[in-house]
Amino acid sequence: MSLREQQRATTRDQIVEAVHHVLVEDHPASLSMPRIAERAGVSLRTVYRYFPTKEALVDAASETFRVPDVGEVVGLDGLPAYLTRAWIGFSEHLASVRSQHITPVGRAIRDRRIEPARRITDQSLRAAGVDLGDEQALLVDLVVAMTSSSTFLELCDRLDNTPEDAARVTAWAVHAVVDRAITEGAITP
Repeated sequence: MSLREQQRATTRDQIVEAVHHVLVEDHPASLSMPRIAERAGVSLRTVYRYFPTKEALVDAASETFRVPDVGEVVGLDGLPAYLTRAWIGFSEHLASVRSQHITPVGRAIRDRRIEPARRITDQSLRAAGVDLGDEQALLVDLVVAMTSSSTFLELCDRLDNTPEDAARVTAWAVHAVVDRAITEGAITP
């Protein structure tokens, strides 16, 4: 990567990080392009050069907490390691994760991650040989919910588990649900 590309990446990261700081430190209504420019220490023109719309900025912010292999099909065997990496990352940015659950912009950030999470989860389940036909979507949604930042917050933030312990027990619970779905062949009685 050239020096210019490194500088561009650094500037982009500063702008995206500013979104999380504004969500945590200020009122969500203050999430504006000028406020982001001020918080990032760049000009308003620079913000618009990287993110032509507020929606593009929110989309970029929604990618922040993804672990590097989130787009990778991890399968059930890779789930504990994946969750451990993801949830340790969440714990390092706890205030921002919390803000994504209590602010309208934060919820918009989370909403943008739903469909990619469903797609990757479905691919991971299918790679593990799980295909429930018409009920596959129900299982996918359950696994997405069980492995979400909401579950992380409940287990780690509210119930005081370590990210590693929470990841281990969540992976165990996902395995139990998937095993039962495979055994019974359907989710509905």
